Amino acid sequence: MIPLSRYLTVTRYAINPPELKDAREIGYNHAIIDGGQFYMAGQVAMDGDSTVVGDDIETQARKAYENVGTLLEAIGKSYADIAKVTTHIVDPDEHYYNGYKTVYWDIFDEPYPCHTVLGHEQLANEEYLVEIEVDVPLTAADVEAIEPDGAVVRELP
Repeated sequence: MIPLSRYLTVTRYAINPPELKDAREIGYNHAIIDGGQFYMAGQVAMDGDSTVVGDDIETQARKAYENVGTLLEAIGKSYADIAKVTTHIVDPDEHYYNGYKTVYWDIFDEPYPCHTVLGHEQLANEEYLVEIEVDVPLTAADVEAIEPDGAVVRELP
C-alpha cells in the first residue's frame, strides 16, 4: 500500500481548541495532523480550566469523549469517523462494565470502531479514571478542507 503522504504536500497542523486545557503551556498539542495522519494526545476528564470533571467513571468517560468530540469537530469529523479507540482505564474490573461501557454505547453505533482497553493501577493524575485516544483516517480531501485559523488550528512549519 502506498502511503497517503506520498500524494500530499506535507502540511502539518496543530489542533488546540479553547474548550480544552492549553496544552502548549506544558509542552504538547492536543492533536497534530502530519502527512495525512491524525495523531491525538489522550483525552481525560479535564475542562479548559484544568479542573478534573467528576469522580466517577461514567462522568469522567463522558467528559473525555466530549473532549475527543471537540478535537474531531475542529477538523470537520465526528465520532462516526473513528476507526479505533484506545481506552486506558483504572481498575477495569470495576469500571469497564459499571460506567464506561454505558458511555461507549451512547457514543457509538454500528459499525463500531476497533477498541482496545488497557487496565492501569493509576494514570498520570491520581484523580483520572480514564484516558481515551482515537484514530481517525483522513483522505487528501479531508486535509485540504482544513482551514487553519491561527488559534484552534495552526499550520506548523
